[in-house]
Amino acid sequence: MEFLLVFSFHFLTMGSLVMLISGTFAYFLRRIHILFIVLLSMLAGYCYSIVFEVPGLALFSIMFNAILSLIAIGLVKGGLYAKQKAEQG
Repeated sequence: MEFLLVFSFHFLTMGSLVMLISGTFAYFLRRIHILFIVLLSMLAGYCYSIVFEVPGLALFSIMFNAILSLIAIGLVKGGLYAKQKAEQG
């Protein structure tokens, strides 16, 4: 039970950081391709599972980071698109 409690806190923190960093990269560095940002967040998830010595959670960590990174990038790109359309109209 303690295992789930500890790692749920770790994944909550890691997810928040991944969304923050991915969104920041997508907003300020618009020339970087989306796949590069997602691959970096997936690599961070893999490194996380290696550092905390839980290779069984590596696949979950990688997919978790990829999905949250895509959500953050989608929100930023959608906001930038809405801003552009509002300025045109």
